[in-house]
Amino acid sequence: MDISIIALTPELFDVYCEIGIRSYKQYYLHLWKEKDPAPYLNSSFTPGILNQEMAHPNNEHFIVYHRESPVGVFKVMLHSEILPYTSKEAFLLEKLYILREYSGKGIGTEVLSFVENKAKALKKEILWLDTMKKGPALKFYLKNGFKILREGVLDFPNVLQNEQQMLILYKTI
Repeated sequence: MDISIIALTPELFDVYCEIGIRSYKQYYLHLWKEKDPAPYLNSSFTPGILNQEMAHPNNEHFIVYHRESPVGVFKVMLHSEILPYTSKEAFLLEKLYILREYSGKGIGTEVLSFVENKAKALKKEILWLDTMKKGPALKFYLKNGFKILREGVLDFPNVLQNEQQMLILYKTI
């Protein structure tokens, strides 16, 4: 399938931010007042934020390439509790964004396999994530063996109230 997953380095911050922002805007502008996702983007896709996050050994960021082109980004937290699971037991897929034009080609499934293998290597019991209650991502995760743990809320300024509903999903590994 010509997919490669590359660990983020400071030299690739611009690529990570550009792909993250572009893919996020393709799917999630409808969540925000005046279609302005700046509160989220500014907390996720800036070189300063990436520097801070990468300084913590619990965070790992990756860029997904299809052939030679960057087509997605994702972030994991190696140890992240979600009750009733401890951080020793749980592994978080915090972000996964794939450009719309590459959706449906098996790339997301490849990323999930990569993430699951990483979690298994750390002897984790579960892989968990948040996803919007409405939208295509939920269907993708359910199809890939995730189950609903409980409901959650997207807690950012300027998110439309009727779009805040999220689900916390998990998969036993």
